[in-house]
Amino acid sequence: MSRRDLNSENNAVNRLKLVVLPLVVALMAIISVGGVTFYTSKGFLIDQMKNDGYNLSKQVASRIVDNHASLDAANEELEKRIRVAANTVISERENLNSKFMSDLAKRVNVDELHLMDKNGNTLYSTLQGYIGWTPVEGHPLYDFVNGPDKEIMEDIRPDAKYGRLIKYGAVKASDGEIVQIGILAKNAEVLTKRFSYQNIVENLASENEIVYASFLDNDLKTLADSDIEDIGKSYSGDKDLDKVKRGMAMASEWHYDRIGGNVFEMAQPVYENEKVIGVLVIGFSMEQVYASIYKNFTISVIIAAFMFVIFLYVQSEYIIRPAKLLDIYIGKIDMENNVKYRLPIIKGDTFEGLAYSINGILQKADTYFHQLRENKEELTASNEELAGALEQLTASDEELRAQYDEIQDYNKKLEQLKQKYEIAIEGTDSAVWEVNLEDDRFFISDEFQNIAQIKVLEEDDIYELFSKLIVDEDKTVFINEYLKCKNGFSDEMHGRMRVKDKYGQIKWVFVRGRKISGSSGEPDIISGIIIDITSIKKKEEYIEYLAYHDHLTELPNRRSFMNRLKAELKSGKDGAVMLLDFDNFKGINDTLGHAYGDMVLKKISKLLKKIASKDIFVSRFGGDEFLILMSDEDSRAKIEQKVENIVSVFNEKFCIDGNEIYMNFSMGITMYPDDGEDAEKLIMNADTAMYRVKNSGKNGYKFFHTEMTKELKDRIEVEKILRNALDSGGFELMYQPQINVKTGISEGYEALLRLKEHRISPAVFIPVAEETGLITEIGKWVTREAVSQMAKWREKGIGYKTVAINISTKQLNDEKYIYELDKLLKEYRVDPECLEIEITESVLLERTEETIAILNKLKELGVKIALDDFGTGYSSLSYLTFIPVDKIKLDKSLNDKFLAIDTIKVMDSIISLAHSLNLTVTAEGIEDVEQYKRLKVGRCDYIQGYLFSRPVTPEEIENLYDRNFVAEIIG
Repeated sequence: MSRRDLNSENNAVNRLKLVVLPLVVALMAIISVGGVTFYTSKGFLIDQMKNDGYNLSKQVASRIVDNHASLDAANEELEKRIRVAANTVISERENLNSKFMSDLAKRVNVDELHLMDKNGNTLYSTLQGYIGWTPVEGHPLYDFVNGPDKEIMEDIRPDAKYGRLIKYGAVKASDGEIVQIGILAKNAEVLTKRFSYQNIVENLASENEIVYASFLDNDLKTLADSDIEDIGKSYSGDKDLDKVKRGMAMASEWHYDRIGGNVFEMAQPVYENEKVIGVLVIGFSMEQVYASIYKNFTISVIIAAFMFVIFLYVQSEYIIRPAKLLDIYIGKIDMENNVKYRLPIIKGDTFEGLAYSINGILQKADTYFHQLRENKEELTASNEELAGALEQLTASDEELRAQYDEIQDYNKKLEQLKQKYEIAIEGTDSAVWEVNLEDDRFFISDEFQNIAQIKVLEEDDIYELFSKLIVDEDKTVFINEYLKCKNGFSDEMHGRMRVKDKYGQIKWVFVRGRKISGSSGEPDIISGIIIDITSIKKKEEYIEYLAYHDHLTELPNRRSFMNRLKAELKSGKDGAVMLLDFDNFKGINDTLGHAYGDMVLKKISKLLKKIASKDIFVSRFGGDEFLILMSDEDSRAKIEQKVENIVSVFNEKFCIDGNEIYMNFSMGITMYPDDGEDAEKLIMNADTAMYRVKNSGKNGYKFFHTEMTKELKDRIEVEKILRNALDSGGFELMYQPQINVKTGISEGYEALLRLKEHRISPAVFIPVAEETGLITEIGKWVTREAVSQMAKWREKGIGYKTVAINISTKQLNDEKYIYELDKLLKEYRVDPECLEIEITESVLLERTEETIAILNKLKELGVKIALDDFGTGYSSLSYLTFIPVDKIKLDKSLNDKFLAIDTIKVMDSIISLAHSLNLTVTAEGIEDVEQYKRLKVGRCDYIQGYLFSRPVTPEEIENLYDRNFVAEIIG
């Protein structure tokens, strides 16, 4: 049967559905029966095996628990035997000899007896080779001999001399002597073997269909296994066995390579007193299970195949052959040439009834064809008449359609114009208006009601409407505009005005109109538009507000302040300008974040607003700086009194978002017109005075005076000198020895920065470098110069000594500094331990955690860290407990204060505390022999100062390398 025969449109019978599909369905049914039989029998047999395995494993687990108790009893029996033997030896120590020891061993049924002294030395033994033997460290007896325990019972292990497997136990007498008893493993096994786990699993594995069995302890280590090689193997980390250990029985099927087939594995937790003590694993062979499954499957397939053959025969005899004949007969039907044809009727045929039905249809079709032929002539005549009428209707319809299309196009354009007009009006919050100039009657569109919530009637008089809607200030102006346009002085009118809505609220509108002359007796009109610009006006007002106010604090900004100050100066009044800068705001931003910093600024602004008044104008200058203008006041005392009021406002702590903080500020004050009459100059004066406060310790205020200007110029000059020194090599390093108090020889040097061509103290130029940011570049130069000098000394054959350099807070916070330092040390091949970095406690005031992290990275690099200037500023002994430093350097001011006779105990305590924290101590600025002697008594480690040496050049250091400074001075 070809594919064409199956699907041909000329076939009366669809053989695909009648023949092929039933065959496919039958075949699929056979396959399904086989599959269902296979998996059903497999599932049934596996479930049966799982139940049998579960019951068996429970029985074996119960047996293991019983044997576990028996094993404990057997072990207790062995340990009792050991105690009896040991106590016998202890009680008979005075009569001991080799024969007594051997007889006693046989009598109490043990294999070894040893008597040791309290140090573990063997005095008597049943084995001659053990006499004089002493346990070494790591041996189980070593800890027992040296420990407080009176008894030790060991598991079976190899003995120390001969490697035999023995169970040992030992008992300590009251005087410390020790008796050790040994029982050979084979003798102990006689008592325990029948209770052993191994015996259980071996017996279990010998049963039919059981491939393997094993017992694991609670750590999943194999205690017993049918395969002896696997004893001791650990299954720690096996997820399935971990679940079993927690009390969940597991079953799984897997391929076991040793038998070349599948096994069904049962894992069962073993309980004792409701506690899991181990895991029992049993592997069952699946060979007979699968043999039964395949047997059932084969029988099912054979039965299904036999049924399929019967189905093929029945279908061929009673469906396929009759269907072919029916198809042939139907194919002979020809309604055009042989309308009298009828299908043959075969008695008893499957499709006999269908043949009768088809013949009935053929008979009815023959009758209908006869009637159609009779009506055909009548229809032909009627069609000719209808064709003529249709031609006339077609001509009229085309003419009407053209007229209709033209009307529709016009309406469409009108509708589009209307929609555009409505969109324009609605989208701009506007309304259209018109005034009849003949009688002043006013018309406005309904959209005006959306603007003013007032409905305007067409007959309303325009003057009455103006009076009712427009505010008084704008009314006259707008009426004048209207009259100018009405009387011909202008063709247009426009302007902004304020109207009152239904609720009395003010709305801003923009009005524009144009005069239109009437034609053909029509009156003149003014037509225009009204637009609601209230939102635009509010935005303009807000922009105007932003131009003169700070958006964060809502205080007046610098522009507003300058306008107010210039007006005050122009009026000739007296007053003061104050610049206020908060000292610790940067630390708040760095530690708590900028969002928190903004909350602090808002809190500060609220407090400053409270002090604002008619004569006190407060504004934000920028960042954490605020400007205060105090006008109409020439008394310095009164100004200072008001400043104290401001200070008192900030004396209390702030609580913001759960954090308590204190805010300190530095304030500069300048008075006008005494200090100047220019606004910019007055702000500069206040800024100068404020920075004087900053440099004097912060948290205070100062009035400006002319000397500050000179100091500012001096600082600018120093900055210029520093920049030139960086560009032209104007710096040099001097080295001051650090003397070992005990030996009198220098063990290191501190590198001190100096200007070559200027006699300016570091106390002057270092703060300027800090403020200007030059300290970072200067610090890099110092680091490179010191490291390179150490390399030069090494090349000259001078041994390494520690060189200390000072680094600033800014340099320490430079993320690249550690990397560059590491690179520099490697470049010059200098040992990091020979470099000491000196820091001050000020680096810990901000970013404490970050700073300690940086110091730890420096320590990882290998360099030493010293805490300089200890005893000044923010010194706190608590810092020493957590910052990673190696040394503290006692400041000269501290030494001068506490090296007197009546205060020396304070110094001794500081040094002692530092030593208790594993820190070395260097005393700086020592210039007196008595100070040296007192520091030596107090066990200070190093001394640095003019008593021994001033700072000297690198060349001079070479001559001081091995000098005994103490011997030269004290003798």
